[in-house]
Amino acid sequence: MSLDISVWLPDDDAQGGRVVVADPPGTSTAVGAESFRHRLWGSTAARRLGATFLPQLADITVENRGNLQVPPDRLDAFDQECALLAENVEHLSATTGHDADRILRYLTTMRHAVERARAVGGGVVIW
Repeated sequence: MSLDISVWLPDDDAQGGRVVVADPPGTSTAVGAESFRHRLWGSTAARRLGATFLPQLADITVENRGNLQVPPDRLDAFDQECALLAENVEHLSATTGHDADRILRYLTTMRHAVERARAVGGGVVIW
């Protein structure tokens, strides 16, 4: 299994209060292997850098089912977190053992999803 990111729109009539938007052809949605929940996004290194959104992927609860849902009004903060991790990718790579280029690809995928979400007035969900 792997982690993917999707754009969603608020919809009170839909299950979970959201409807997922179809990705444009050729869009990458992969943001890591399932193990990245704990080993990378929820790592001590990511948390020490100030990450608060992505570490939630490691904090699986009945309510979130292991998903990270970022609402439209929190996209800027999520994008800033992705930028922060990208700026510190060498440290993150060294402390987690994951390839820096791979981490950057996943962070770029997240930031592209944020751009698509902004364009339609939606949010993003990682599941």
